[in-house]
Amino acid sequence: MNTANQAETPADLLLRHGRVITMDPGRRILVDGAIAVRDGRVVAVGPDREVAPASEATETRDLGGALVHPGLIDAHVHAGSSELSRGLAPKDHADYGAVDDWLFAFRRPETDYLGALLSCMEMVRNGTTAYSDTGGSFFLEETVRAIETVGMRGMPGHVALDFNPDVPGRNTSSGAMSEEEGEMLRGSTGECVSRLEEQMVRYPFRSGGRVRGAATLYGCMRCSDTLLRQASSLAEEHGAPMIMHQSWDPEEIEISEALYGCRPIQHLADIGVLGENLTLVHMNHLDRAEVELVAESGTRIVHCPAASLRRGMGAIRKGAFPEMLGMGVPVALGSDGYSGRRDVLRQAYLAAVGFREFRGELPVLTGETVLEMATLHGARALGLEEVGSIEVGKRADLVVHTLSRPEAHPRFQDPVDSLVYFRGSSTVDTVYVDGEAILDRGRFTRFDAETAYGMIDAAASEFEAGVGASIYSVWPLVD
Repeated sequence: MNTANQAETPADLLLRHGRVITMDPGRRILVDGAIAVRDGRVVAVGPDREVAPASEATETRDLGGALVHPGLIDAHVHAGSSELSRGLAPKDHADYGAVDDWLFAFRRPETDYLGALLSCMEMVRNGTTAYSDTGGSFFLEETVRAIETVGMRGMPGHVALDFNPDVPGRNTSSGAMSEEEGEMLRGSTGECVSRLEEQMVRYPFRSGGRVRGAATLYGCMRCSDTLLRQASSLAEEHGAPMIMHQSWDPEEIEISEALYGCRPIQHLADIGVLGENLTLVHMNHLDRAEVELVAESGTRIVHCPAASLRRGMGAIRKGAFPEMLGMGVPVALGSDGYSGRRDVLRQAYLAAVGFREFRGELPVLTGETVLEMATLHGARALGLEEVGSIEVGKRADLVVHTLSRPEAHPRFQDPVDSLVYFRGSSTVDTVYVDGEAILDRGRFTRFDAETAYGMIDAAASEFEAGVGASIYSVWPLVD
């Protein structure tokens, strides 16, 4: 039994009679399990008949057979002002320039806070306890305020890119960022380095806090070699990961080959930044040699299936994620931005079924594999080794599902199959971070959600008024 080996373990919280997916090294699923928590960490986990009698808890909750699993980790989410435009300005349309202009004008401290607040609320409501951004904050302290309001873990970052490649004749139709966007966001190398250092000093990665700073870069061939090298050195110095977009679309291959005479992953290896402290997001377009470089270097990957599927970028058609997983590469999951819901279990489902459909094979990725991607691999990708599973000594980031929804029945299902293919996030009921219930029976505990929704909608209506409610509506909107 995985307990603290004490005759009577004092605990702040004891969860009893849960159907617990531990994600521990043995991948135990406790049919009638219990979890004891003290000072934010798990002090005992095992069969209820063993843990409960040995625990003396301040608070005890009988889960009545409800499903429990580790907090999910969304390894790539853009949280900020642009969140207030979602659904109002869909990227299903090629002409997006007017909206981009409005989004930049719309960036201010309060909209960054409200956009990040909306993202954090949605993530927690869907069972996510930790996330990372690759530098989406214009006002970092406002993103931090949102994370702390909700109570989850977050790794936000300033916008950091210093390069706008000029490659004659390249295709820019499918790029993640337009030339105009690149110019509006670009800073000097020195400015970018200063921003990265500031966020890692203000929010130390090894502090144990819920908000942590890392070397978060835009990437996607928008960062100079000097910036990449200096960011890598800063990350090592501060004991933090370096995280950036990479190989989202074929355009990046064109740019790299034109500028450096090789593909992007080879270039990262050549300049000395590829390695165990680097996490690359998207990675849709790799050749075999790049896949081998990733595996040999220990680089970590984030797969964002919904983002690629919505934009037709090739993650399923071209992606080598199953191959990388087979080679031992940690591959996490990310919801990204403009792709729909901030929902890791949605990403897990898409990863599980997408490769089967395209390759005509079964299973390619199993439910067990994608659940590992949503938890353990996410923890490794973000350098958060203290979360991702329910084990003694790890932080008590836990998700409890309700039995009061049809998706949860029949009760005696295979828990993994049920979670990945049937329940998803629809049955999430209570979410703990460090043993604190930040969502309790469907209600946020740190703030008033209705007030927050009113503020979010009011700010979004300003954006709608500026752009025009019907500018991208295919069907007529009738007052």
